Amino acid sequence: MWVIAKRELFIFFSSGIGYLTSGIYLTVSTLFLWFFDTDFNILNAGFADLNSFFVLTPWLLIFLIPALCMRSFSEERRTGTLELLLTKPISLWKIILGKYLGCMLLVMIAFLPTLVYFFAVNDLKLNNTPLDWGSAFSGYLGIILVSSVFVAIGILSSLLTKNQVTAFMLSLLICFIQFFLWKGIADLMVDAKTNYFFNQLGFFEHYLSLCQGVISIKDLTYFIAFNYVLLYLSHQMLFKIKNKGW
Repeated sequence: MWVIAKRELFIFFSSGIGYLTSGIYLTVSTLFLWFFDTDFNILNAGFADLNSFFVLTPWLLIFLIPALCMRSFSEERRTGTLELLLTKPISLWKIILGKYLGCMLLVMIAFLPTLVYFFAVNDLKLNNTPLDWGSAFSGYLGIILVSSVFVAIGILSSLLTKNQVTAFMLSLLICFIQFFLWKGIADLMVDAKTNYFFNQLGFFEHYLSLCQGVISIKDLTYFIAFNYVLLYLSHQMLFKIKNKGW
């Protein structure tokens, strides 16, 4: 599993995909948070927090993570190297988890430079203004959990097709639906129970709770269970490819 994860990282950075996607993410987030005169600009917010960062990041991840994951299995299926990998004495779960872990490590590497934002806000705030490190920690936890599910979606999408562009578009569509569409449908519902039901289906409400500093078992269980279901479906898909050459 670790060998596959290291191999994924090597491919990402040797081909430049890792540098390119991470660079684009950091450039766009920095421009929107510090330079562009938009609602996301931290300097215009007037508060010593990074709520704008946590609001903006899911929008960027919807494009970033599918771009990172689109080649994980699609390229190997197209070139025929997946069949060679499947002949090795390694379980299907280890292949899936190795790919998953490799993509997650790359996402975490892309997040590391954003820690500079916290120190920048801390230096710019007034002396008597406290910085809420607790909500910052839970917000980062929320980003990591959302990223983990997006990666699982990207892995599954990459298994469904040999075309990287198709895998990217499919993953992007599913990520958008799961994060924003259910929230939009819930807002249209008048009945409180129906509104609650649709909100609980999507990521938005669970992520919002974490960004507000509330770490609950319900939200953690939701993301862990969603990850497991997606990875299980990926395992079943890989099993089908191995036995039927689909």
